[in-house]
Amino acid sequence: MMEEKDLQKDFLSLTNKLWKFKSFDERETENISQNFGFSYLLAKLFSIRNINISDIDQYINPSLKDHMPDPYNLTDMEKACSRIYDSICNNEKVAIFGDYDVDGSTSTSIIINYFKSLGIELEYHIPNRFTEGYGPSKEIFSKFKKNNVKVIITVDCGTMSYDEMEFAKKENLDVIVLDHHQPEITLPEAYAIVNPNRLDDTSNLNYLAAVGVTYFFLIALNRKLRSMEWFANNNLAEPNMISFLDIIALGTICDAVPLRGINRLLVIKGIEVMKKQLNVGLRSLINKSAIKGKISTYDLGFKLGPRINAAGRLGRSSFGTELLTATDTADADRIADELDKFNQERRTIESYVLDSADKQVNEEKLNKKLLVVYGEDWHEGVIGIIASRLKDKYHRPCVVITVSNGKAKGSGRSIKGIDLGNLVIAAKQAGIIDSGGGHSMAAGLSIKESKIEELSDFFESQLSNSQSKVTDEKMIYVDSLISSSGINLEVYDEIEKLGPFGSDNFEPNFVVKNSLLASVKQIGENHLKCLIKTPEGAFIEAMAFRSLSTPLGDEIQKNKGNSVSLLGKIKINEWGGRRTPQLHIEDIGEQIS
Repeated sequence: MMEEKDLQKDFLSLTNKLWKFKSFDERETENISQNFGFSYLLAKLFSIRNINISDIDQYINPSLKDHMPDPYNLTDMEKACSRIYDSICNNEKVAIFGDYDVDGSTSTSIIINYFKSLGIELEYHIPNRFTEGYGPSKEIFSKFKKNNVKVIITVDCGTMSYDEMEFAKKENLDVIVLDHHQPEITLPEAYAIVNPNRLDDTSNLNYLAAVGVTYFFLIALNRKLRSMEWFANNNLAEPNMISFLDIIALGTICDAVPLRGINRLLVIKGIEVMKKQLNVGLRSLINKSAIKGKISTYDLGFKLGPRINAAGRLGRSSFGTELLTATDTADADRIADELDKFNQERRTIESYVLDSADKQVNEEKLNKKLLVVYGEDWHEGVIGIIASRLKDKYHRPCVVITVSNGKAKGSGRSIKGIDLGNLVIAAKQAGIIDSGGGHSMAAGLSIKESKIEELSDFFESQLSNSQSKVTDEKMIYVDSLISSSGINLEVYDEIEKLGPFGSDNFEPNFVVKNSLLASVKQIGENHLKCLIKTPEGAFIEAMAFRSLSTPLGDEIQKNKGNSVSLLGKIKINEWGGRRTPQLHIEDIGEQIS
């Protein structure tokens, strides 16, 4: 067995990235292996993740019944449910104000679908990103009022809507906020604010996405209706709360919240529900996305989610909700087709803006702890994606801003250890930005063009004065060494016991020591396909996606026919009913003696 001690403690790769092995407890690893009959490798991966030996069985076989927190632990939950219960009993009109991203669309959709099962139709509004912007508006609240709406539920927004909530109160509109974005100390005057990030919330559920908060609200409401014998009195069966988990899994993955605790459980069970294809809209989108075989978190985050997001990014904000609440297959297929077209258009726009933004990242900007780039008339719908791309490339939090007629809008993405939502709120309190908010990993803002450089300096000052650390070197933390022959189906299936993978539960990666690159060839526009020859003479397929004309791709091509050390993840290629193992290459290093 190859051990980490065989490798230098700090190994600089051919692309100038630093490989560091994650720490683990060797004795604990042996105990886990013996008690559960796991391979040493799998036991080691459990140790690396600090999963207690007493929790492993529940980790592998989790139960909603045993682990679902009491939704009434969330502050204002009782108040919110009681108000909606009264509205149902009194036949008052209820409306939803959602957000235009996947989290907002899924949150809106599960409320609509739940109320449909009660025989109640709800009015809803998803704002246009460009003409309305983020969050509730007085105009839409007024429209709801004219339509005789009595109660408004805002999802994935509302926590920072002070003026709008004051307006609603004057208009005798009761607003219930279901949100997860970072609040300020003083909250708006809404009827109820269910947000686990409230300073007075003690639920310890602050890592939930908005769709998770919304699901807890529906569970609490359902319990309220049951306890008041509403279902019995109206001769209705209770809705199947499990059936909504497919949509919840989608929203949770796409909002990149930590995949731990109840989030992990919601995603596991949600993917199980998704396999059954109960939701007409999701079924159409899965087919349109050409997802075959086992549905993974990758499919949710990189195939389904981007298609729903694309509509909001290009000005058709309601399409995601229309799809997820569809009951007719023909309608769902039509919407899924439109979403696919929007996604193709989004990719074209994204490519142009990314190129323009990346050209701004010079040595001066890389000396800063947070990247701020901006450009004239960059498409507002893709700046969040661009921020994510630059964040990944430079291992810096990044804010991308588009400027038009002296006004600017920005979207940011962060890295672990730096709370971008708090930084944006601090900038608002300092009077630098006009509006903004978010959570630890993502945020949005509005600002005057003249203050962009001041904002960059403010971020730098805040991060310099805090304990947050941004490494100057791009480090890759490695789970373990593995032989080339260890890239097989058995090892892959073992690793899957740790999943599903996502934010805060990252997929394991491995150094494949001394791998002979037998062949290297380009496939598609910018991918490289390799064959690794094992010591036993077998060949393992390896892929380096989007690597052509990059430092990684250059080194792979240069080392064809040589033995190198490869760093990557073990994947499965499913085609024609066959499953074959693959290594997805993330970096390349010299041969290690």
